[in-house]
Amino acid sequence: MRRKLVLWGANEKDEKMLVALELLEKENVVNIYTFPENVATEDFYKMMSEKWKDDIEVEFPNGFTKIERKLSMTDSILPDEIKVERPDLITRAQAEWHVVVLSSKLYGLYKSELEELKEKVDGLSEYDNVLWNELREFWGKVQNQVNDKNLFREHGASLREKTNQLFDKLKDLKKSLESEFEVQSKKYMDDFRQELSEIEEKVEKGLGLSPLFEDLKKVQAKIKDFKFTKDDRNELWDKIDSTFKKLKEKRGNESHQHSNNNLARLEARYNGLLGAIQKMQKSVDFDQKDLDYQVKKVGDSDGQLESLLRAAKIKMIEERLKSKQEKLDDMQLTKTEIESKMEKEKKRAVKVERQEKLDEAKESVKQKIAVGIAEQSKEMDKISDKLEKAATELARPKKSGSFMDKLSESVEQLVEDVVDTAKAVAEVAEEKLEELMEAAENTAEKVGDKFENMKDKAEDLADKAEDKLEDVVENASEYVGDLKDKVETKIASAVGKSSDSEEE
Repeated sequence: MRRKLVLWGANEKDEKMLVALELLEKENVVNIYTFPENVATEDFYKMMSEKWKDDIEVEFPNGFTKIERKLSMTDSILPDEIKVERPDLITRAQAEWHVVVLSSKLYGLYKSELEELKEKVDGLSEYDNVLWNELREFWGKVQNQVNDKNLFREHGASLREKTNQLFDKLKDLKKSLESEFEVQSKKYMDDFRQELSEIEEKVEKGLGLSPLFEDLKKVQAKIKDFKFTKDDRNELWDKIDSTFKKLKEKRGNESHQHSNNNLARLEARYNGLLGAIQKMQKSVDFDQKDLDYQVKKVGDSDGQLESLLRAAKIKMIEERLKSKQEKLDDMQLTKTEIESKMEKEKKRAVKVERQEKLDEAKESVKQKIAVGIAEQSKEMDKISDKLEKAATELARPKKSGSFMDKLSESVEQLVEDVVDTAKAVAEVAEEKLEELMEAAENTAEKVGDKFENMKDKAEDLADKAEDKLEDVVENASEYVGDLKDKVETKIASAVGKSSDSEEE
């Protein structure tokens, strides 16, 4: 868009003259040159139309006048005493030049903002991703203005060139940082790979799986404190997942395998989400700071144009901030959901582990009861043998005196054995009941308040065991009673035979 205009006109005396207009966009001023007909030769007119309009310097002849007018949308840029042959050209130029002035001011604002960014970039000693995003957002604004033709092509080209120079400097810093980062990431990767290999070797050797499982979880938690390249991190997580699978296969617990896999995936997703939330929060904070700055500067705007530009920038930042805040809110909601799922997975894992311990406790109680019953059966067999032997001894013919002595001793021994047996049975029953109650209480303490009903089950088990033991005691008593009847019968028979012998 041209900033100069040359056309013929006349003064208030209707004297012909050459009129030349020149826009000074930075000053928002129009310089009006008039040349009387006696100096405005045809050659001079051609030089003004062909050279001066294209910003080639032309020497003005003596006798010209210069008028300076402020550019306005309402008032004409020509004074009333000057008339031109093509007033429509003046009107169109006035409208176009107003756009030129506004565009020039907008270019000045962007140029100033770019200078601030240049100072920040020049002051960097290492790559800054925040500044990179800031520069990228700046160029996005410039590109939008160029596309909307609010900035002229030459202005956009100038800003592009300077912006690309800043991008190149940041890219150089980024390459240097990435190179150092990759080296450090590889070092961390080798250290963790060695730890995981040692754990896998122990798993293959069949060492304690529970401690190894805890060691693996510690490695997994420790990884979060280190920064890796994307490829190294993915490889490391795959290695951890593989080691977890080997451990779980050794443990042979599909439930644990599924639960821990879910938990590991949730934790990986959760950690990634935390990083994304942190980045988005930084971006939101930066936009909010920029917005506060623009709002603060609105009151200090120099002229209506700057005020309008400030308002437009504020609107633009607000829209961008609104979009980012919505994304951040969605991330926070997702974070809450993942935390809830992780908590459920942890509770499920604890529940499975406690159930395993409870099953082990139940099995232990069953084994103790079985051993107790077997021991009681052996004791009853011994007592039965003693009673049978005593009855046999009593049935043999003896002399009167010695027979009565033996009979008294046998009866006394029999009574003592029966009493000892009853005591032994009661002691075994009491011991087993105490062990059952102790096991139930220990199990209940491990399970916690939420699993109080487990204690009730253990007590029911103890009651059943008690009933079984009472049955054993009762059966033992019946058995002893039967043996007693047999012994008495044999004693009576033996006594009868003894009397017959004495009579004979």
